[in-house]
Amino acid sequence: MAKPKHEFGPLEALVKKVRDEGIEKWSAIEDEFLQLVERFDSEFAAGGKESGWYQSKARYFNDIIVDLLSNASKKPIALRCKKNSQLFVLIDIDICFPEEGEPIVPGEVKVLGTPPHPGNQDKARRGSADLHKRVREVAFTSMDLKAAYAPPQPIGSFQSWVDSTSPGYFSFWAIRANDPPDMERVRSTLTSLRAYCNGVGAVIYYPVSEENPANYEVKRLPELSIDRALREMAQRIS
Repeated sequence: MAKPKHEFGPLEALVKKVRDEGIEKWSAIEDEFLQLVERFDSEFAAGGKESGWYQSKARYFNDIIVDLLSNASKKPIALRCKKNSQLFVLIDIDICFPEEGEPIVPGEVKVLGTPPHPGNQDKARRGSADLHKRVREVAFTSMDLKAAYAPPQPIGSFQSWVDSTSPGYFSFWAIRANDPPDMERVRSTLTSLRAYCNGVGAVIYYPVSEENPANYEVKRLPELSIDRALREMAQRIS
């Protein structure tokens, strides 16, 4: 028997809005996304919601990124498919174009950090808590796919090899940091990930005060622009 799908109506509506209105830029919906995340996290912090419900935030973020890319490229983008792997038979991919055959631009979506909630003794989980593990996963997947599909060639500069070798691999992150120091750890780690990916985009937000753990301020970082990563993906597709 299939597990029930966890839903949050306001984020469902935002996904539909992006799709129906043909929105192409993350910047056009970022403020609305953060407002809805505040409502989502407030419900979770109040108790009564299981972890599976909270994890649905990652699904919504993934759907939004896929629809933005589809709108920008005017191409259908596969959502959660499998591709050949160098080390494994198949590997799961969150975002991919095209759906069939060799991938041109696969990508991955991650959502990290939680507000204080009863299931964690009313403590928050830092955005950087599992970040190194997730970054290793993304870097490995990028290298694994390039090794699976690119023809063998000498590697002079590793960065040049990453930048020029197909498929182009991109990652997108939505991370709740606990505070500015936690945010800085997240920023530094994700910026370093660019050495292994063709593009990294992130929205990083943190509470304005300890008294309001689900009232967020967003830190906009040009080096981790989601719009730039989406634009570069769309250019590879076109």
